[in-house]
Amino acid sequence: MKAVILAGGTGTRLRPLTNTRPKPMVPILNRPFLEHMLNNLELHNVTDVIMTVFYLPDKIRDHFGKNGYSSMNLSYVVEETPLGTAGAVKNVENLIDGTFLVLNGDIFTKLDISKMLLFHKKMNSMVTLFLTQVNDPSQFGVIEMEENGYIQKFIEKPQQGETGSNWINGGIYIVEPEVLQFAPTNEFYMFERGLFPALLKAGVPMYGYRDNSYWIDLGTPYNYLKVNHDLLNSIDYEHLIFSDDHNAIHNEDCFVHSSAIIEGPVILGSNCSIGARSVIKGPTVFGSGVTVGEESFVSGSVVWDDVHIGDRVNLIECMLANGVTISDQISIGNLCMVGADMNVTVDLTQGNTMGIM
Repeated sequence: MKAVILAGGTGTRLRPLTNTRPKPMVPILNRPFLEHMLNNLELHNVTDVIMTVFYLPDKIRDHFGKNGYSSMNLSYVVEETPLGTAGAVKNVENLIDGTFLVLNGDIFTKLDISKMLLFHKKMNSMVTLFLTQVNDPSQFGVIEMEENGYIQKFIEKPQQGETGSNWINGGIYIVEPEVLQFAPTNEFYMFERGLFPALLKAGVPMYGYRDNSYWIDLGTPYNYLKVNHDLLNSIDYEHLIFSDDHNAIHNEDCFVHSSAIIEGPVILGSNCSIGARSVIKGPTVFGSGVTVGEESFVSGSVVWDDVHIGDRVNLIECMLANGVTISDQISIGNLCMVGADMNVTVDLTQGNTMGIM
């Protein structure tokens, strides 16, 4: 089966982290998010992946190359202007020759796609939407359906009491190519507000596949931090090669001073250095080449590559992009994001950001 990944997002709400890379390439446990997505697709026998790209497309193409990824063939279609979710898929219609999968490039999930495909075929559905359940659906696209999943209504960001459903659009669809005839060519067009309502009006059978697998939208600082925390907290350290009594995963080329304390779960990338009397408390991720000075404290943070953290620094639940330097005696917290190559010399404890273009 083929898959179309909508990888053109600019990641506005993750600025300044996405000033220098597209949102689908932000690292999750030190690997680009798209690698996690492609690994899951490979498990479910997806053989060909089409990526629709717009923002910083070369960052994606240069990373994955022209020869595919693992056992999958990759192709890239660059949009000159944003076409929207459905418009982007319409734009690659000539590359699709059968039932295909569509995935938003900012959704992390452990959905069993194979089971969803079986449901799609069993119901003779033309479009099947992955639906996930939330407590408060007011910020999402809500689906009302019959007991068997047949979709009756779409409600975008419902007001309180407007619907009794708390099943929302999870951003993953299995689609029959015939429905693309309902989408205009070379126009900005959305699945949620355009194609799906048009199909509903035309009586085209659409079904919702209800599943409570792990699901999260990476598009906010809180959620980006949360997915790293969730995955770290789920790791079984007993079966890892680079693990120790502190529940830390690290390479042999890392240096941890004998007086430093690491309270897992923590990942240290290659060539990291932790200075005397510093404390690294999980869930925390360090990329490669991260240095921490003396008597510093880092907790619940995601730190990318080649970051220098000075002496007596406090970092709590923050996100630092590549090449950041934190001066001595600085405190940063409350979901603060610092963009690539920034030098921080003032406290950022109120959730501010640095490096916004």
